[in-house]
Amino acid sequence: MSPKVVPPCQAACPIHTDVRGYVSAIEKGDVETAIRINRQVNPLPAICGRICTRPCEDVCRRGQVDEPIAIASLKRFAADHTKGLKIIQRHENTYDEKVAVIGGGPAGLSAAYELSLLGYKVTIFEAQDKLGGMLVEGIPEFRLPKDIVEEEIDLILSLGIAVKTGLSLGRDFTIEGLLKDFQSVLLALGSQKSLLPKCKGVETSGVITAVEFLKQICRGERPRLGKHVVIIGGGHTAIDTSRTCIRMGVRDVTIIYRRTINEMPLCRAELEEAEKEGVKVRYLAAPTQFLCDEKRNIEKVCCIEMQLAELDESGRRRPIPVEHSEFEVNADTVISAIGYIPEEELLKKNRIVISDKGRVAVNETGATNIKGVFACGDVVSGPSNLTGAIASGKRAAKAVHCYFRSLSEESETYYASGILNENLVKLINKQNRQKMPTLPVEKRTNSFEEVELGFNWEQAREEAQRCLKCGTSELVKKLRSHYHSAKENI
Repeated sequence: MSPKVVPPCQAACPIHTDVRGYVSAIEKGDVETAIRINRQVNPLPAICGRICTRPCEDVCRRGQVDEPIAIASLKRFAADHTKGLKIIQRHENTYDEKVAVIGGGPAGLSAAYELSLLGYKVTIFEAQDKLGGMLVEGIPEFRLPKDIVEEEIDLILSLGIAVKTGLSLGRDFTIEGLLKDFQSVLLALGSQKSLLPKCKGVETSGVITAVEFLKQICRGERPRLGKHVVIIGGGHTAIDTSRTCIRMGVRDVTIIYRRTINEMPLCRAELEEAEKEGVKVRYLAAPTQFLCDEKRNIEKVCCIEMQLAELDESGRRRPIPVEHSEFEVNADTVISAIGYIPEEELLKKNRIVISDKGRVAVNETGATNIKGVFACGDVVSGPSNLTGAIASGKRAAKAVHCYFRSLSEESETYYASGILNENLVKLINKQNRQKMPTLPVEKRTNSFEEVELGFNWEQAREEAQRCLKCGTSELVKKLRSHYHSAKENI
């Protein structure tokens, strides 16, 4: 398949959403077309519009002029203003093969969505009593309301996908057993086993994991945290945990992160909102020991300062300790948000081969060592983000289809158009990016109400018209009289 040259935003998106297309539709007031463009590749646009990591915005060429387009916020606008609209149609089953998807998180939902659209009979097996995975168990409502998740899932299930909840792999069924009734099994289990820092005192009851803490909150529980909470980690989960602690009444919340702000794997806007709410971040630091009193209650976290050395396997500079730089931080509770891994023993019991990183080993198509069994999502890649999970689920669905139909799998290659010429940049009028309306800080910290309120029509259209429409002739026509070679740079 020939490579496609597309705008940088579309190339950077893991699912290659036609950003230019839906932003242009919003500018014209055609929100229905905007959401149809999104749902062609994305089964969860209302969710993505809220929690996407926005790699598209990082490469937006408008950023060379002033600020990137608010791409995610416009996606949310399109989704929020088309609620109840039947965008996708239920297809009659084209094929006889049945597929079992184990896991109802974003990767599993995306795979089921794609397989159903392709014409297969799909059943999702989920261990919990509802679908959504970390979307409902691990992301607090002030960032992602539960009713938004439920609406997105209901739309996916309207394709005729069957669901069996409360059934767990290893306890209620096996992969071998499923293969007697299904022609293919797709593992989308995620990574549920949380990691803890390798520190003395980590076994104390005052040290908990962020995933379990957030699950408790999502279940309506309110654990006692004390006056001082220290969170270890620097990703989305750490930020969500810190902001949740603020809403639990904790006024001294400190994140300990071993690298700098530039290496934090999250959207910078989320960090800024956390800091507005009172969260403190200590960069270039790592825990070494947790100190407890005589009753085994945690009192302090012993830390050491870090410095960045050469690049590690993640592509980031490796943090190493600075000698004689120890310091202490008061703590009544320590929450670990340093990552999570799959349940390795469970997979091994089902004869699934595990890689040396503790994940499901797959070939280039996503196939495991067992014929007809594929895998996608965090159980293959390790901790990922939402669009990464969606992309993985879509690839796995395509692989299953090629397996059934004996097709060779062809992947599309996307190349981004280059940066704007500096002379052209100077000719483009600067225009401020629209600010996302939010709840006042004094109101948000006492509730779990959604913080970001969404654009109104005027804001959405104002923001959409900032788009340079890369790859089209509109900007070229506008500036041709000023710059004769503009066309070559668009």
